[in-house]
Amino acid sequence: MIFISLHSAYAQPVKITTITGQFGQTGNVKMIYLDSLSQRGSEDYAAAEVNSEGRFELKAPITSTNIFKLRVDDNNYLMLILSPGESLQLFSPSNKLGVDARISGSPQTELLYSTINALRPFEMKRDSLNKVYNTVLASPSRDSLSSLIIKEFMTNDSLQKVMLTNQVEKMPGSIAWIFLQDKFDMSADFVLIDKMEKAMYTAYPENVYVKQFHQQVEVERKTSIGAVAPDISLSDPEGNIRKLSSLKGKVVLVDFWASWCGPCRKENPNVVKAYNTFKDKGFEIYSVSLDKDRDSWLKAIATDKLIWPNHVSDLKYWKSEGAAAYGVTSIPFTVLLNKEGKIVAKKLRGDALEAKLAELLN
Repeated sequence: MIFISLHSAYAQPVKITTITGQFGQTGNVKMIYLDSLSQRGSEDYAAAEVNSEGRFELKAPITSTNIFKLRVDDNNYLMLILSPGESLQLFSPSNKLGVDARISGSPQTELLYSTINALRPFEMKRDSLNKVYNTVLASPSRDSLSSLIIKEFMTNDSLQKVMLTNQVEKMPGSIAWIFLQDKFDMSADFVLIDKMEKAMYTAYPENVYVKQFHQQVEVERKTSIGAVAPDISLSDPEGNIRKLSSLKGKVVLVDFWASWCGPCRKENPNVVKAYNTFKDKGFEIYSVSLDKDRDSWLKAIATDKLIWPNHVSDLKYWKSEGAAAYGVTSIPFTVLLNKEGKIVAKKLRGDALEAKLAELLN
């Protein structure tokens, strides 16, 4: 095998990591590349020839555990988590790199793909239930049938969560969990996420992906149930500064929304109903818009009859300082504060919001 190194000089001692592979079908695969990932994108790191029998041996000098991309081309690749000195063996039954490849010799990469493959049945079940649910909506018995399907959804999600928890327990500090963040709810699964992040950050404090995850979890720690709500100080439509902290002494719903957000606009009638029901009992709403166009923001406030006074925005879209303070990555997103300014609930909507308000104010 010919080894082609694309890096020739290193300032610190390195260990050679070896990737030995076999394609079941070669097609026109002649070369394979290992890319290191940076904030600028991918960078060639090492490469090797693939012989006529589909075999290759790629050697790469690696200084620390990190995420790499093994690729034939931009559309045919596999993400790897490699550590210095590892010897990874890979077999692909075709000429494609993907989750069907058999991998050994790299514990974190093995954990990543064993988890991805274990998720498949749950995702297939969810897709199947979605199709049935959409069909049921046109049925005269939709109310009773949809409740049964929703129950199946919840059972499927619960079983998936058990599986994911068991996988995390095998190696809490694995960088593999960076790839699977969307499978966890930052609020509902925070005990597990907290364990993952602490183990990950202890093991890899300098890793750029771990640092980013650490920052996300730090925001969640500051906004977890029972925490004192971080203050927000933004301008209202008239340019006056309105502080969230000025509403202490009332039960406050911090509502992150935007005029362009369909689900937000659909939820607004429920928010209006809750306000009208509880505003005379010490309830207030502090609406933080992620709009970027002032006219659209004001038009939505008027159209949806959002009559409370505390509307604020810096018109920075997803770079909203208010949203950043609460780790908001999707909207609508709500945070409910008690009269002491502590967070008592998140993501409440409709009946669930009214039930919680009744508990706090009646």
